[in-house]
Amino acid sequence: MNEKELNNLILRAEALMKTNWLHAVQLLQQAVEENPEDAAPLLALGDFYQRRQQFDKAISCFQSALKLVPEDKHLKYIIANSYFANGDYRLAIVYYDQIEHPSPDIRYNKALALAYLGRHQESIAIMRELLDIIDNNHFIYFLLIEQLIRVEDFHAAKRYITQAEEKIGSHRHLLLLKAITLSHLEVWLPAYHAFVTYEQSIPLSHADHLLIYANCAIKIGMMDKAVSILEKGVRENPYTQQLYEDLIRLLIQQKQTQRAKEVLRQAKRFFPLLSPILRLMQARLGNPEL
Repeated sequence: MNEKELNNLILRAEALMKTNWLHAVQLLQQAVEENPEDAAPLLALGDFYQRRQQFDKAISCFQSALKLVPEDKHLKYIIANSYFANGDYRLAIVYYDQIEHPSPDIRYNKALALAYLGRHQESIAIMRELLDIIDNNHFIYFLLIEQLIRVEDFHAAKRYITQAEEKIGSHRHLLLLKAITLSHLEVWLPAYHAFVTYEQSIPLSHADHLLIYANCAIKIGMMDKAVSILEKGVRENPYTQQLYEDLIRLLIQQKQTQRAKEVLRQAKRFFPLLSPILRLMQARLGNPEL
């Protein structure tokens, strides 16, 4: 099969992919068999599998193609991204590391893979290096700040939040990171206001975020607001025991005993075996069986 015939076959397979993908695969597999020294049909077949999220098959095609063009940096990048998409971050890093003079995109993807593997300090090091090259990309700031929060370096996180605000301006995700960071630094009022501003565009729903938000409200004396935040948390995350614990504790402090009992009854519907803290609160409410 000459080059023109091969290109026509690949184009024909492309046209068939949406209407008859099985036939398209057969055509590409035929092209692979008839052109064993040409990477093009392998790349086309791998790309097709990747678009259908059949990453194992895509990787097999791309690796076969790499044997034919072993110095192809872009192909190594595609293989790395395929492993990344398949959740195999270690092998993704292996291929990212094979690329000489990696671009910022490649370095960012490697840092993200490291973050998913829990190798936070390595990820942080790459992000800091990238900021020396690109200091106005919000994704770089977000990943860096998230990893700094993970390793509990809240002072560094705060510095980069300030830098990000100067370079990229206001952004809702940056507001969330700011709220979390300031709360850990016990700067309660600004943390609370950051949560409030964030919620003006997107309501909070994650249990951990709602717990921190409620704690900020408590620390600045807004008990009713804290109760409403935790009640929302219980509605949206009914299987998170700490939300019940914090809400019942607060209701007891506010002398809302009946409401505390109601929340405890609700908790028992989801948790037949209560946590030690909830059992202590049940006893404190003076009616162990409710």
